[in-house]
Order: sequence, then structure tokens, then C-alpha cells
Amino acid sequence: MELKYTYQQEGKFFIGRLVDHPEFPTEATSISQLEEYLLDIYQMIQNGELESETSKHGVLEVTA
Repeated sequence: MELKYTYQQEGKFFIGRLVDHPEFPTEATSISQLEEYLLDIYQMIQNGELESETSKHGVLEVTA
């Protein structure tokens, strides 16, 4: 199983979100620490400790 996430660096911090659960951002000082935190968030969602809204995705058609 894969958990996809996005992140950006702001100063010395990495701020990340699970793609399917962007409502729970987290921050860390390294990518490996960020991945640990994101895994913790996922496990908390699975255990019912965090209530997650299921993200919905749409598609925009762009015309030139």
C-alpha cells in the first residue's frame, strides 16, 4: 500500500499533507520525520481517533 503526500519547505520546516486527507497538515524538520508524522496521522484516521472528511476530486477542462 502506498500513501501519497505533498509537501513544501518553508524555512527550516517541511509542511506536508496526505493527498487523500489534506485537512490534517503537519510539519517537521526533516523529510523522514515528516513521513513518520504523516503515517501517524493515517493510523489515527484508521483507528477512528481523527474524523476525516473524504476528499473529493474534480477535473477542470482548460481551453486555449
